[in-house]
Amino acid sequence: MTTADLTQDPTLLAGKAPKSDSPTRRAIQRFRRHRLAMLALVIFSIICLSAIFAPVIERYPPDAISLRDKFQPPSAEHWLGTDRLGRDVWSRTVNGGRVSLAVGLMAALISTSIGMLFGAISGYYGGWSDMAVMRVTDVFLTFPPIIIMLAIAAFVGQSIVNVILIIGLLSWPTTARLVRGQVLAVREEQFVLASRSLGAKNSRLINQHVLPNTIAPLLAEVTFAVGAAILTEAGLSFLGLGVPLPTPSWGNMLETARSLDILENGPWMWVPPAIMTLLTILCINFIGDGVRDAIDPRHRGKG
Repeated sequence: MTTADLTQDPTLLAGKAPKSDSPTRRAIQRFRRHRLAMLALVIFSIICLSAIFAPVIERYPPDAISLRDKFQPPSAEHWLGTDRLGRDVWSRTVNGGRVSLAVGLMAALISTSIGMLFGAISGYYGGWSDMAVMRVTDVFLTFPPIIIMLAIAAFVGQSIVNVILIIGLLSWPTTARLVRGQVLAVREEQFVLASRSLGAKNSRLINQHVLPNTIAPLLAEVTFAVGAAILTEAGLSFLGLGVPLPTPSWGNMLETARSLDILENGPWMWVPPAIMTLLTILCINFIGDGVRDAIDPRHRGKG
């Protein structure tokens, strides 16, 4: 090594070895280069912040009824107008985001947890466990999920908890199949075989070696699961079997569009929640695309 090399590299001059980028840091750098995903992340962060601080930015209580101001178009007093009961649409939209986002996140957490559990058991143990789990998964995938959700919602009744449980408990098969495929590949890796030969228990192998190596592709699936759960809640609420009134959600606000009179003469009542639902789903999907591209091994090493 010459003197010129030392002067050009300050880390060597200070007696330190140059730092190598970790896989996580490289993945973050690739995600940051995904401009559409970064823009979607910024917009989604604004939507989440508006939902979190809804009690601060709302102008009126979302359930406050004012018959004097009913069915008013947007104005300086009511930014997005009022509905047929005089409730402020702006306040109901930002508060509805709290419910819709909470339902989406919690339902996705439940479905992902169940899918990881069943997928890990099916892929790692194989044999009759694999056959049993996959046959149950096939049964769930055979029937249209929205029909089953509507039937269960009509039977158990309307509540936010019921909506979360219905969506979460019926949306895990796709995640289970993904995790199973990843586990089938990871369980034959050399480090897993070495740990097994040293006497490691199956539970330890799954928790410390198998599942951590399935997290990367699962991250993208989780983002899509959140978007799908939000869209499912909107569909259930639109059909009158989701989040019960008067609690606002984007779905039950869209339910007002079923009336032809409101559809034509009161677009301010359903356009804001429709735009927020569409924008949120698009942002989540773009973020999921960015995460998938960042963690995809085929993208590693590309400038």
